[in-house]
Amino acid sequence: GPHCPQGVLQQCAREKEAGRYYNPEHVLKDYRDMEITDYDEENSRISKAALILLKHSNPDLLKDLTESMIDEAVTIRPSCRFEQVQREDGSTIILDVAHNPPAMDYLVRKLKATYPESSFRFVTGMSSDKDLGQCGRTLLSVADSSQIHLVEAAHPRAAKLPDILVAEPRLAECQYNLEDRSITTQVNDAIELSRQKGEILVICGSVFLMAEAREALGFDEPRDSEYIAQMAGAGFRHGQENFGNTTMPEDAKST
Repeated sequence: GPHCPQGVLQQCAREKEAGRYYNPEHVLKDYRDMEITDYDEENSRISKAALILLKHSNPDLLKDLTESMIDEAVTIRPSCRFEQVQREDGSTIILDVAHNPPAMDYLVRKLKATYPESSFRFVTGMSSDKDLGQCGRTLLSVADSSQIHLVEAAHPRAAKLPDILVAEPRLAECQYNLEDRSITTQVNDAIELSRQKGEILVICGSVFLMAEAREALGFDEPRDSEYIAQMAGAGFRHGQENFGNTTMPEDAKST
């Protein structure tokens, strides 16, 4: 893709004696003058180009793979990648694992492009190894501090609230609770406030917060066994990284 370190990847390709090095436009033959700002569109183009190349190199194995099948496949989105949840009360919630500054910037640009007339409320938590200050500043560029709820996921690699506040002091005016760092509490508070103010609620940041956030929204999803969770280094159920795209229970949609 266009935002990868091309020089590094080309050097790796030479070392591995790869036959050729492609960008999506080389395969799709649709050269563009303007930069793509929608990361979903960019990822779809990369995936489509890869599938076309794969079919060309394996024509017998993939003889039944049609262009329409490829087009349909690359539109499928995994959970928490600009996942839009429409609630029965008419409100909209976006789930997105934008977890570093470039991803946060992409998210903000896509929010503005998709909902140009809307205001946003955010629930966010981060991983400790990311640029916490820059992530916070990106959110502050599109929302007032009172519209941002800070949370701390129950995972060893999750950023602690005090560290987030030190990284960007303006976040001290945001919504958070050092005595109750529960993701569920902030999600529920944000749902109510966004409903009152007509805002779109965006839950974003580290993948580590998504399991509890989705549970707070009424999703009923499978969890890893206790043994797997311990092996992964997270002793808490909500610290697990796995989540599926299951259906929200009917009785939870309007809560």
